[in-house]
This record gives sequence, structure tokens and C-alpha cells, in this order.
Amino acid sequence: MRRHALAGARLVIAGLWRRICGRPWNLGPPAGECQLPGLQRDVWIRRDEAGVPHVFAEGLADLGFGVGVAMAQDRRWQMETLRRLAYGRLAEVAGDRPMNGGGLHLVGPSLLAVDELYRSLRIQTVCREEFALVSEDGRLVLEGFARGVNAWVDRCRPADLAPEFLLAGVDPEPWRPEDCLAIGRLIGWLLSLAFVAKPVLARLAADPVLARLCPPQMAAGQCILGDCPPADAAGLDLLARHALGLLGPGAGSNSWVLDGLRTASGKPLLCNDPHLLFGLPAMWYPVALTTPAHRVIGVTMAGIPAVLIGRNDRVAWGMTAVMADDGDFYRETLDASGGRYRRDGEWRVLETAEETFRVRDRRDPVHRTLRYVRHEGVLCPLLPMRGGEPPTSFRWVGLDVWHGWDGLLGMNRAGSVAEFESALEAFVVPAQNLVVADVEGAIGYFCAGKFPRRPRAETLPPVLDGSRPEHAWGGYLSWAEHPRMVNPRDGYVVTANNRVAGTLPPGLARGFWEPPYRATRIASLLGAVRGATVADMAEIQADVRSVQAAGLVARLIRPLRGGLADPRAQQAADLLLAWDCRMETDSAAAALYHLFYRELLQQCVRPVVEPRAPGLFARYLSMLHLAVPAVDTAFLTGDPIVFPGGTPAAVEACLAAAWDAASGRWGSEPSAWRWGDLHRLTFYHMFGRGTPRVARLLAWLLRLNRGPIPRPGDGMTVNLGAFPLTASFEVAVGPSYRQILDLGAPEASRWVVAGGVSGDFRSRHYADQVPLWLAGATRPMRFVPRDAWGGHCLKLLSATRTADVCAGPPRVLS
Repeated sequence: MRRHALAGARLVIAGLWRRICGRPWNLGPPAGECQLPGLQRDVWIRRDEAGVPHVFAEGLADLGFGVGVAMAQDRRWQMETLRRLAYGRLAEVAGDRPMNGGGLHLVGPSLLAVDELYRSLRIQTVCREEFALVSEDGRLVLEGFARGVNAWVDRCRPADLAPEFLLAGVDPEPWRPEDCLAIGRLIGWLLSLAFVAKPVLARLAADPVLARLCPPQMAAGQCILGDCPPADAAGLDLLARHALGLLGPGAGSNSWVLDGLRTASGKPLLCNDPHLLFGLPAMWYPVALTTPAHRVIGVTMAGIPAVLIGRNDRVAWGMTAVMADDGDFYRETLDASGGRYRRDGEWRVLETAEETFRVRDRRDPVHRTLRYVRHEGVLCPLLPMRGGEPPTSFRWVGLDVWHGWDGLLGMNRAGSVAEFESALEAFVVPAQNLVVADVEGAIGYFCAGKFPRRPRAETLPPVLDGSRPEHAWGGYLSWAEHPRMVNPRDGYVVTANNRVAGTLPPGLARGFWEPPYRATRIASLLGAVRGATVADMAEIQADVRSVQAAGLVARLIRPLRGGLADPRAQQAADLLLAWDCRMETDSAAAALYHLFYRELLQQCVRPVVEPRAPGLFARYLSMLHLAVPAVDTAFLTGDPIVFPGGTPAAVEACLAAAWDAASGRWGSEPSAWRWGDLHRLTFYHMFGRGTPRVARLLAWLLRLNRGPIPRPGDGMTVNLGAFPLTASFEVAVGPSYRQILDLGAPEASRWVVAGGVSGDFRSRHYADQVPLWLAGATRPMRFVPRDAWGGHCLKLLSATRTADVCAGPPRVLS
């Protein structure tokens, strides 16, 4: 559109002028008064020094409205992007560009194929049906939010929109209440591993040799609940505990809660640092919501008008992903015509949907026929077939219609651990480990979500047969069957995406759990804590000692040091044996260790996998840590599958190769080697990612990205800095948000996001929390009074009032 072109040109010219003059963008939050249609009473949006919106309203509808206005100011483009992904409409904006193999959940040769996959999930239809089931309170919030978003956008001139709309040449479409539910469903899909992991596991399981590299179920490792049985000879957890002297039972792992007997205040402390992909704008959106009936503060995501992680005046909570097996592939039996499928001994007609896909720079739309089968009444997509592949459908928990929104509101308003548990019964996706505490001193853990019953889960293959009744889910686990624990005798609970318990109901018996290294480390630190303070918890969140490295160095290198003949291997071994296993940015040993581990994967694992299944090594090892438990177990036990010529020869060759790699990069003197030179983090904006000249020019001109920045830690440390094991060491995933909540002094709680509040790169709050986050520091997490002096305050007037500022959206720009 011409108006976008003109406004976009002015934006680029302004960016160039600021670059030449050395003046960074400094857009401030809107302030003043304005009248917007749709309000019943006045609403205040007061911003603290970091731009966090504190929304004050008399009722739920107006509260939703205020959140909608604030989020439209800060994250409207992010909301648009997430909604378009959920509904399969990205190609309308970006065109049918090739995906170059795609990411984990962006499966397809091009963006149009990605749209087709996401459209087949029917997220929009399912969430529209869900909205019809929402309670009256829930409906008030969602409808008010949509009115607030649209009222603010309708008031905007092109230059007042998020600048990405100008660069993309599109207008924001009206927001609908069900779109909020769709964002939640999309996040659940993106955090589900079943769709991306099971094809890989099926290929491993089909080969008797590769089957030994399938992820173990880790029932003997560090679990969240209960005292776990000791590890057998193949258990990596116990070996690592021996290496660090961490013996004895623990409770699990990267959220945790301590009861008052272990804290200085005599009340619980609760910590959480969820791990997500880094980027700008930040994934988390800090907010505080206040009505006369209740108030809550914490973080949510763009498009969701409720707190996902945080606290109210009486309850605090945090969460980590359960890593649940919440989806299944089914081979379908079709008749000769391809129009019917076999189910329960009968032929049933495939259901179809005619979908239209609009693609940027194409005049004519693309038409596709999407096909569906039913599993226990639930409509599930029949995936596009490639040459020679049998027809396959996919069933996911999120394809059902649920009441999850009311559960989230109940969590926000809970007054005790018991009330919080009641709200969790409605929690759906993504399945979460919830730790919770209240001001009375109770603490608890709850495994929340919906889990397929799968009566024969432990014997089922990775890909099921849709025609066999015994492969049906048989419904879902009841809430009474979900693992939980209230006021544990050890006085703390730790979760870090590790296995929930040694013994689990069938529906939870399979999962894609993380290695127990982080859980082991956190449990060992907490087990010795008495009189814990907020500062103590911050120290644990910043911990970078690697249990994995300690175990591998102790088991693979120490016993072999005397027999090493290669001088390079000897020097490498000496450096690693003298190391404290801390992944500090200036550590030469940390850099050498990761080069050594990379050589172990390339020299010992790749030759096993690639000849039997070409391409599988990169696919398996690219899914962050799915392969790590099996691979490390093979390393630690000297399994002949990875060491066919014996452990000593393989370890010596890998040590020598790692030494050569380090010397080739930094020179022969280890004092010049730095882990931070390899392990760097860049906060990318979606328009500033990649190598095309336009992306690089925009990133420089508009200051879209931050970094690269040397980072401590790795994928196995508490202070996580994870990277795909087959790519470079560039950080991809880590603590996107940190909170430390003190129930003894709630206003002394702390928080920080890896980014900033605003998604507008012109804003002073776009990435202003990055320096604080990099330093491992946090901000005060406290409620701001409505009538506090100073700061930015935007007062939204109801229809019966007259605004002092009405000409356009208030802006503050310096």
C-alpha cells in the first residue's frame, strides 16, 4: 500500500540519520489521556521504569480492555505473526519462500507447505468452539481484550503502528477473542516434541543396532517425585553423582520451591527460569493486573491476557515443560479409491476441507484439499504423502476442544495451594510441571495437562496402526491419576524437564525428558541449603558447573591418562583433569571439552548412524538433547557400539583432534583459548536474521539485533546456554525469563526478561533488560500504585468522559 511505502521510507531514512548522527532510537510509552470506545469505566495503564504496564480497572471486561491496549502498543506485530503461524497464513506476508529444510516445527520444503500443515491442525476452528464454552468471567476478559486491541489500532496512523507492518506492507487485522486461545494452542504445539521426535525414534527402533541409541526412559535417574531406585551399570546419573560427590536422593530439577524451614524468612521461596529460543522481541511479556477483587503480576505471551508465570498476593507459581508424549502417528489403511479408511473393522469416509491459501506476489490463490480421519471422534489430519510412503495421520492432545482458559484464570485468582490445584484440573497444553507456594507456608508440585491413557503404552511402537482398536488412546488420565506432591518431607521440589517419577501411569510412562544433569546439580545445591535468601537463589540460577562434563572427564579421561601416547592427547587430558568443570566464558578447558565432545559425536556416533540411516544423525542430534541420555550412557559405559576398537583408542583420537581444533583456531597456547569465543548469543529480530544483504542491512540500519555476546554455561548447566549438537556452538535456547519469588516479603521478589517489554525496536524498552539479564541480575518485582508519582501513565476514559488528549495515540519520542 502507498501509505505503507511512504511511512516505511520515512522509517528507513530516520534509521539512517540516527546511524550517521549516533543517536539511538528512544521512543517512550504512550502517556496522557484518551477516550476509546468500548470501556465501561476509566482504566489506567501506568508504566514502571522498565516500561512494564500496570493495568488498573474496576471490572474484568475493562481489565481485559486495558491489557489489550497495552499489548497492542507493545507487541502488536508479534501477536500478528503468532496468529498467522497458528492459522497457516504466513505466506500471505512472506511469500512462498524455501525453508531450506525447515526447523523442528516448520516442516516442509517451503512456507506454503508450512501453512498447509498448520491449517490442517484446525487451530482456528477448535479455538472458536472452545470460546463458546468459556465461562462468563473468561468471556469478559477475552472480549474486553479484543476490543482494547482493536480500539487502539483503529486510532493509529501508519507511523504509529509497529514498524514491521510498514516494512511488510500489511495492515493489522481485527483481533478476535478466540485468537487468544489460538496463541495458547500454538505455544502448546511448539513445545510438543511428539510430532518431530517420533519419526526419528521410529527409524532408530527399526534397526537392531540403532535401537540401542534410543532415549532411555531414565526411571533410575533424578526424578521430580520420590526417592528413586539406584542406577544400574548403564545409568548416567549415578556415575555423574560419583564424579562430583553428589550421592543420596534428591527431588528433581529448572524451577524449584523451598518451604519455610529452609529459608531465612520462614516462608517459601520459589524460583523459575523457563528455557525458550532467544530473540527480539522477547517471548515473555511482563505485566501487572489489578481490580478491586484481586491483583496478579508476572509474565504472559503476546495475545494472552492473563499471567502464565508469577504471583498474586497469596500464591506464587512457576512451571517447566513435562516433555510429555502427547501425540501419535497412525498408519492408515485406505481402500482402493483412497476415499475411505479402516476403523474398528469398518470402512469410513475420509472427511475433507477445501482451503484457500493466498501467497504474496501471486495474483491467484492456491487451493488445497485437506483430508482428515477420526480417532475416537476427534478430527485428525491425514498428512501429505510423499512417494512410496503409506498414508499417515497424526493425533495430538491439542486437537480436542477443552476448557483451558478458565483454568488459567483460576490460577491467577487462587488464594492457596489447594485452590491452585483445583484450577489446574482444567489445564491442557502444553503439559507443565507446576511448582506452587502460598503465604501460609504450603508448597507443592503438580503435573498438569491432558495425557492420553494408552493402556499398553510401554509396548506400543513409535508409529501406531489406525485400524487396530488396541492402539486407540482410550481417553485421558483423570486428575486423580496425575503425579503431585504437597509439603514434601525434604522441604523442596525441583523440576528441570526431567522424568516426573520412577513409577508412572501408562499415559505418562513415555516422555522426551531432558538428561538429569541440571536436576542433579540443583538438588545437590538445595539439599545443603538452610536459611536461604533471594541472593542464594540468584546464585543457583547463575551456576555453570557441568555435571555432564564431570562425569565424562572422570569416567573417560582420568582412568586412561597414564596410557595415552599422543602428546596432544596428553596435554588435552591434563588440561581437562585440572579443570573445575565450570563453563565460564574465559575457560580454555571448557572450550576444549566441547571440542572433545563434538569429536566423540562425529568420530564415534556418526559412523554408527549414517551408514544405516543417511541423514538421521543430523536430525537426531539437532533436537537439542533428545539423544544425549543414550549417547552419554554409551560413552560412560564404554559400549562397543560407539567404541568398536575399544574405549582407549577412541578417546585418545578424540582428545588429539580436539587439541588440534583448538590450536588451529587460537594458537598452541591454551591461555588464549576462550569458551566465550565459541559460545556466543545473538538476540535476533525476525527481520534481522539470516545472511541476505537486505536482512543484514536492516539489522544494522534499524538496530534490530543485539550481540554477538560471549556466554557462560552450556546445554547441561543450570544457567543454560543450549545449542544444537550438530551445528555451531552459537546459543539458541536458555533462560528467557528469571523470577525469584519470596512469600515472606512478596514485594522483595525479583524478575527479569531476556529482552524488554516493547516489541518496537524504536522503543527504549525494546532490549533494555538485556544488560541486566547478561549480568545475572534482576529487577524488583513489585506492584506500582495507580496514583504513584512519576513514570508514564495513560488514562483511558470511558464513553461518558472527555479526553484531554484525543488527536491521536499519545507518543513520547526523544
